[in-house]
Amino acid sequence: MQIQVITSSHTGASPDLIGFVVAGLKETADGLPIVHADAYATDGLLGILEVRAARGEREILVIGCSRDQVQAVLEWNSCDDEGEFEDLVIHLVRKA
Repeated sequence: MQIQVITSSHTGASPDLIGFVVAGLKETADGLPIVHADAYATDGLLGILEVRAARGEREILVIGCSRDQVQAVLEWNSCDDEGEFEDLVIHLVRKA
């Protein structure tokens, strides 16, 4: 699993980086693989990421992550000992 943390800000290159990530996402039958972290508690976010990975999404953009959510995803990554999500790429955009 590869995790990229992007700090959301109104200055600098982050808006361009987020646009670049969105442009590279592969659309699925359910739309673009974008998750709005504000809609989930920390455990719920991990759950939806597992569901999306299980249904074949290999690159996911998560917008509006809190510090706790970012930490939880990083810890979840370290627990993937079996390599189940080895080819998964998650882009986490932190709240400003």
